[in-house]
Amino acid sequence: MSSRVVMPATQSDATVAQSSEYEEQLRLRESRRRRQQRITHWSVRAGVFVIFLGLWQLIGSNINPLYLSTPDDVVRALWDMAQNGELGKAVLSSCKVIAIGLGISVVVGIVFGVLMGRIRLLEVVFEPYVNALYVAPRIALVPLILIWFGIGEEAQIVVVLLSSVFPILINAYTGARTVNQSWLETGRSFGASRWQEFVQITLPGSVPFIATGLRLGVGQAVIGMVVAQMFLALDGLGELLVNYSNNFDTPHVLAVVIVISALGIVLTALVKALERRFAHWKAVEK
Repeated sequence: MSSRVVMPATQSDATVAQSSEYEEQLRLRESRRRRQQRITHWSVRAGVFVIFLGLWQLIGSNINPLYLSTPDDVVRALWDMAQNGELGKAVLSSCKVIAIGLGISVVVGIVFGVLMGRIRLLEVVFEPYVNALYVAPRIALVPLILIWFGIGEEAQIVVVLLSSVFPILINAYTGARTVNQSWLETGRSFGASRWQEFVQITLPGSVPFIATGLRLGVGQAVIGMVVAQMFLALDGLGELLVNYSNNFDTPHVLAVVIVISALGIVLTALVKALERRFAHWKAVEK
């Protein structure tokens, strides 16, 4: 006859309660640590920014204003452009070009990159051309784009597209090539179709690489927008840069450069937010 020790219900409940309390304490401790880390990071950034502004003001006050304006002059230039409406109009025009060009780049780059990574024939045929176009300087293609598309919004979109699509495509291709083979074999063993394999395994498994490609693509899209609007069609923020530089108006030139940089920061922050939205896909392999 076998004997069995039965833990009293009260003791079992107490153990479960202690375990839950301990887990809650760990969560609170981790939350406090992350909050303190964020505060420290932002404090350091704010301190560095204040030091940078101070040095800028000091240096700008002691040299020819044609070479470098002071921060207060740049702020006044920003306010002037905002007041007369040209800054808002230019930002909207530039954002439209970036949105269309980058949107096409994201769709084409992700889909074609993942397909190249999974279909050997596509990789063999297109990889040399992708690599050749990726290393080709975009500015060298401007005369051809001007001949093919003329001066206008279409030419600007093409430049943004060519500037941003290749980082996204190559990273998506690399991600698809490195997807865990055991995931694919498991999906096939359960009867997954090629479409289900692509959507539910290959694409999620490529998310970390795609996120990196999007960050790189956003920066290249902003650069492509400026190049296009300066050399193909005087429009948007590129037009402001050309006009103010022709007039040797340093405060306004620096103000436009700051707006372009801020636009890049905002777009990068949006990509990071999108990356956090799909962070659970990145943790699948773990």
